[in-house]
Amino acid sequence: MKKLLATLTLSLLAYTSYANQNTLEKNLKQLYPDIPAIVTGTTPLKGMYEIKVGDSFVYTDEHARYFFVGNLVDFKNKENLTAKREQQRNKIDISKLPLEQAIKNIKGDGSRTLYVFSDPDCPYCQKLEQALTTVDNVTIYTFLYPLKNLHPNAELVASQIWCSNNRYEAWEDYMVNRTPSTTSPNCDNPIQKNIQLGRSLNISGTPTLFLKDGQRVTGGRDANEIEELLQSIQTK
Repeated sequence: MKKLLATLTLSLLAYTSYANQNTLEKNLKQLYPDIPAIVTGTTPLKGMYEIKVGDSFVYTDEHARYFFVGNLVDFKNKENLTAKREQQRNKIDISKLPLEQAIKNIKGDGSRTLYVFSDPDCPYCQKLEQALTTVDNVTIYTFLYPLKNLHPNAELVASQIWCSNNRYEAWEDYMVNRTPSTTSPNCDNPIQKNIQLGRSLNISGTPTLFLKDGQRVTGGRDANEIEELLQSIQTK
């Protein structure tokens, strides 16, 4: 009898949770038909749900009248739950990256791996490349990803770099030493494929980095920060 009651209680709780989520989904569609809001899960707070609106997470109950906008933080465990969810959401499957479309450079023993989407005329990308000159024992795959709306000449520069006899040398010369390539850009290159790839991965700014586990890191980083990121993957 106790087992039966326990089973019935669990079933009722599961049904109630499911029913509340259904109510929330209906209320979202009814109250905010023009907002692309999706219920993505529950939270540690009873009756509070996680909602994805565009690129952000917000929180509300089944009535969808009042919303919490910002970070949900577990103070006891010193953990930013919102940041953790955003990190999970932005991960990619590294095995699906077409590495033949990237410039490969092995430094030291190459034991660690970094994937970088970079625009040759992006000043933050240039600072990143300067920082990477002091990072050792890493294999770097650089996807040339010119953002023509910001840097009209970047696609031409990227093509020239790809068409060079030594692609990484041409890349480093341009990014670190500010020496432009004189190679003709008229070779078969993956620049357009990289642009499509970047868009499919929702990369809207450069530099964008991916670690070995698929974790996404946006914006420039100095050498110490890059080391910390690479070491954090090794310790997992």
